[in-house]
Amino acid sequence: IEVQTEQDEDIEDIEDEDEDPLIDLTADGDVDLLRDDPADDEVDPTPLLWIPKISSAFCPCKKLLLSSLGPTSQTQSQTLGIYSYYQDFNGRPSYYGPTNTHSSNRLYFSNMYNFWILGDKLGSNVGFIYNANPGDCPYMIADGWQYFDGQTKMWYFDRTLVLRCVPS
Repeated sequence: IEVQTEQDEDIEDIEDEDEDPLIDLTADGDVDLLRDDPADDEVDPTPLLWIPKISSAFCPCKKLLLSSLGPTSQTQSQTLGIYSYYQDFNGRPSYYGPTNTHSSNRLYFSNMYNFWILGDKLGSNVGFIYNANPGDCPYMIADGWQYFDGQTKMWYFDRTLVLRCVPS
């Protein structure tokens, strides 16, 4: 006894309409392309648009300035200064700095939290400055930067805390 489903009937109807089907549904549900003779295949003269996969966001600025005229300048003064491009990290640029101190911090995009963070180690989830905006380039984020106050153990907005491109 053979049971035929509606899907089987639809396939048969398609096959009846076209003697040389391009698609064959196999018993396991896979789709197979049918070709009689590869030599019969013609090359489509229409050129294809090829767009290379870019591993990171396009952020041309390689030098940044993190500055504040507000409370960050007292609480996190060691983080302020010039940052330079370091490497791509999580598909976006990362930066190190400030260049005016002996130890440097890293500004990078955290995939885990989907935000920009400035901490002492690349990839660490501990930081001093952060911005919840997941924009591709950190210096294109207009506002929303926050600093961590170690005494109160809380994050605060500083409207004067900005990250800007330093033209080279």
